[in-house]
Amino acid sequence: MAGRMLKWSLELSEFDIRYESRKALKAQVLADFVAEMACSPSSTDGANKWTIFVDGASNATGAGAGIILENEEGILIEVSLALSFPTSNNQAEYEAFLAGLRLAEDVGAKEIIIYTDSQLVASQVLGEYQAKNDNLSEYLAFVKERITKFDSAEIQHVPREHNKRADILSKLASTKRKNGNKSVIQEILSHPSIQKPTRVLDINAIGDANCWMTPVYNYLAHETLPNDEKEAATVKRRACSYTLLDNKLYRRGFSIPLLKCADEATADYILREIHEGINSQHLGGRSLARKALRAGYYWPTMQQDAKEHVKKCDKCQRHGDMHLAPPHELKSLSSPWPFAWWGMDILGPFTRGNLQCKYLIVGVDYFTKWTTAHSSPTKHLGDSSPKLTQNITSHPSSTHKPTGKQKPRIESSCADCDDGWATQRSNGSRSCPTYYGHTERPPTPLPGRHPFV
Repeated sequence: MAGRMLKWSLELSEFDIRYESRKALKAQVLADFVAEMACSPSSTDGANKWTIFVDGASNATGAGAGIILENEEGILIEVSLALSFPTSNNQAEYEAFLAGLRLAEDVGAKEIIIYTDSQLVASQVLGEYQAKNDNLSEYLAFVKERITKFDSAEIQHVPREHNKRADILSKLASTKRKNGNKSVIQEILSHPSIQKPTRVLDINAIGDANCWMTPVYNYLAHETLPNDEKEAATVKRRACSYTLLDNKLYRRGFSIPLLKCADEATADYILREIHEGINSQHLGGRSLARKALRAGYYWPTMQQDAKEHVKKCDKCQRHGDMHLAPPHELKSLSSPWPFAWWGMDILGPFTRGNLQCKYLIVGVDYFTKWTTAHSSPTKHLGDSSPKLTQNITSHPSSTHKPTGKQKPRIESSCADCDDGWATQRSNGSRSCPTYYGHTERPPTPLPGRHPFV
């Protein structure tokens, strides 16, 4: 081997070629592998850039969505998504949009361009239109949340002619699936993308010590009674109408099934769902309480809470029937206005006092039951008429018409003191008394003043 190498070196010497021993191959092999197998930056960017075409359709046969994903390397993904729940055309467009975002996220896309033929969806996502519908508002918020997961996202509106393939896929989703069709991915979406998890009510969750169920529950579960004897007896009596099943309190009766007992928070939620929920009828207070009872719930103040809830409902106040009946029960009036009719009587004789008075003259207004009284030494009103007149005529609506059992005697007693009744009523102004002293003369209103002013 050495002689052969020496022979070759002599023959190559004329070409100025020399032989050197090769070094370790480890570094060279690693460099060659990196140079041959490393991907170019352009190919990496092309794999992360995806173009998405989406379209949704809703018709009498069903609803569906078509999604097409394509990158610069030529990878093509076609999906036909069937919607198995009732939806409108705009909601189907949003479902297709969200399905495209989910697929792009699954393939690891970083930069996306989405083409849709729905001007409403494109304009709402870009912020040009406002979403006033509640469902569309939830869809829009969900779309914006999904878009933030990508490095860059571009939304463009294209005419339907430029989005024919996605339109065909959306219509294909509503047709009958064939067993031999394997070129297109066909899936089924069973519920809306914005559907929230179902709320489970924890009925009989007794965590508040002030809850009305707490004393009854403690007695039935732990035989614990309040310290007060009267309250303990009340709890025992009430507990006969309740029972515990699976550590939950139920109300029982003779002709009704077991009713779930609800606390204040749960009761308010039940009333709102029945009155204003998905099957809302905006019932009255009594009907609302009965419907909650038929639904299988119970709490002691059902009638009162239902009436208060109906009174607070804004839609019931705005669109409810106008009730012409007065809010309170009507009462008959014995006089047209207060202090217009007085009943007078003389009481006595009593034991004489310091002022030598043994009779009491009492006046009672028939409307307001206002009482005024004055003591008198005799049965005649001559001596006490000024003071009695002052007490009665202190009310401007008084007409000084005595009535009652003692009316003849009072009128005869007042015959000699007619001048003491110094107040008279004008026929033109019954609400404005005029005082003239002891001389009768017709009232003379001031110029430029109305007697009612």
